[in-house]
Amino acid sequence: MKTSLLLLAVLLFSSLTAVAEKPVDFFIREVERVAERYEKGSPAAAKEVESAVYPLRHSPKVRMNGTLADWDDVPFTGRLLYQSDNERLPLPPGLSAWFKAAVSDDTLYLLAVAEDRQVTFARNATAYNNDCFELFLDPLFRRAEQCDDTTIQLFVTAADPEGKVFTAQGKIPARAVAVPVPGGWGVEIAVPLRNDCFEATVSNGLPFGFNLCYNNNDGAKSRQHKLSWSGLDRADRSWSTPTVYGVLETVSEAKREPVPAAEGRLVAEKRKLRRSGETLADPTVLARFRPLPEVVRGFMMGNFRDGDAEAAAAWGANAVRLQYSPAKYLREKGSWDGLLDRMEEQVKTAEKHGLKVIIDVHSAPVTGKGSIWRNPDLEKNFLALWREIAVRLKPYGKTIWGYDLYNEPVDRAQLPYAPPDWRPLAVKIIRAIREIDREVWIVYEVGPGGGSRGFEDLLPLPDERVIYSCHFYNPGTFTHQGIAATQLQDPALMAQAQESSGIAYPGLIGGTEWNKEKLEKSLSAVIDFQAKYQVPIYIGEFSVIAWAPKESAVRYLEDVISIFEKYNWSWTYHAFREYQGWSLEHEDGVLRPGGKLRPVKDSARGAVVRTYLKKNTP
Repeated sequence: MKTSLLLLAVLLFSSLTAVAEKPVDFFIREVERVAERYEKGSPAAAKEVESAVYPLRHSPKVRMNGTLADWDDVPFTGRLLYQSDNERLPLPPGLSAWFKAAVSDDTLYLLAVAEDRQVTFARNATAYNNDCFELFLDPLFRRAEQCDDTTIQLFVTAADPEGKVFTAQGKIPARAVAVPVPGGWGVEIAVPLRNDCFEATVSNGLPFGFNLCYNNNDGAKSRQHKLSWSGLDRADRSWSTPTVYGVLETVSEAKREPVPAAEGRLVAEKRKLRRSGETLADPTVLARFRPLPEVVRGFMMGNFRDGDAEAAAAWGANAVRLQYSPAKYLREKGSWDGLLDRMEEQVKTAEKHGLKVIIDVHSAPVTGKGSIWRNPDLEKNFLALWREIAVRLKPYGKTIWGYDLYNEPVDRAQLPYAPPDWRPLAVKIIRAIREIDREVWIVYEVGPGGGSRGFEDLLPLPDERVIYSCHFYNPGTFTHQGIAATQLQDPALMAQAQESSGIAYPGLIGGTEWNKEKLEKSLSAVIDFQAKYQVPIYIGEFSVIAWAPKESAVRYLEDVISIFEKYNWSWTYHAFREYQGWSLEHEDGVLRPGGKLRPVKDSARGAVVRTYLKKNTP
């Protein structure tokens, strides 16, 4: 259970980014003391250490009565003091959040309270883009650098705008009950200690890795602020990195031998599932296709007219990834017929300018709220859509580089891994396409989202003409810095936001030292999979925001593209003639309201991309 010197060093780096009264290394020492006490069987501490260790009182009391008075017996309050979002927009007056926690023999209870003058519920389909508490647990106290099947992430928010019905969304059956709070809102949360992910028996000193965050939205399209209890998380890393959690340390008078928490019954099953699935009887046959398909370098494009295609070709691109959203057509027109017409016209345009095309289905072909993976029409619609695409575009086989089946497959309840439903569905889609076209290459994004973690346990799909794909924006704190700040119009607030947006690369970013070596290491699962099976790899998206520090952005693009080239990967830059924030034809290193940047003939970032696009010339 002891933290390695390397891990401790990584955590200590975080102290340089401290923005509150106590440095991060203070919290590291307190968390380390919990680990030492638990290993030695020493009594739990009976005092609160703010934002690092919370004394978790063991009590038989059953809570969840929907009242603040129900928590009068709990003396400790944990306050969410640290702004952990990467945007660092100024906090609205009076915004704060706090919690209390207790544990019975079978349930972990929390009271979470937001003092928030403007409450926003059920505005956005994504839970954390509303007013929402985000609960993180590392119940086995492994303190690993990546989340796994035992770590828990719960989104607790109201299902209705009035805040009467609350839900706790995640991979275990937690409960949530509204608690009336003047000038804000509150919720009680009950987490069972025996569930599919972990099993815990309460004893004195039992530690749970823990953090609680508050996502605040004051009527915008998405989250505007994020507050964190753990003093270790200053860069929104709890969703992926348990090393930034604080600790709930159980304080109990029960005379029990300490028993470490254990994996739940489904953990081994999920691990086995990820390492299974239909595959090729002899994966060595995949090597015979090399060097096909040809390596392509180009752009992702949302807008694609004749002039755009001509410009992309003039830059030196030999391919474009064109995105299509069938859900939008279904909502607005009841069918995707118009989408197919647009798709065919744009493929003709690409053909005219000598560009290969990656067809990207950018949204699932279903409508309605809730998880797409539970939508009864998902499989039927995906198969029908791809059959129609295959029929319509088969005459353009020489122009189609690949069919990208679905953009960034993710199920937040299944994080940090890819949705278990995605692989079998992808196999069915491929077979539907093969009924029409035996030759076209298929692009399979492994997930979750645009990430590469799906490569860790991956077996090749049961088709020989598959290109394996992910997107690359690591570290997101650097590549996406300042996006929300562009919506500010007040000059003083803009200046404040710009100061916090000047994140440099290489260097310490979000508590981790990022450089070219770290970038390459973060892609190790992709590199290992390619080496093992000799398959083509495609990075469908990568970028850095235009207003990142100029020299840093140039260095970053040089480093990531050189890694792609080292391993002979195809790539498309995100994005060409779309959002100005990603544009290579607009100024570098300047943050302006609305992201309205000044056009330039050739940005410094563009010069890097243009240099590598020259490799397309025979």
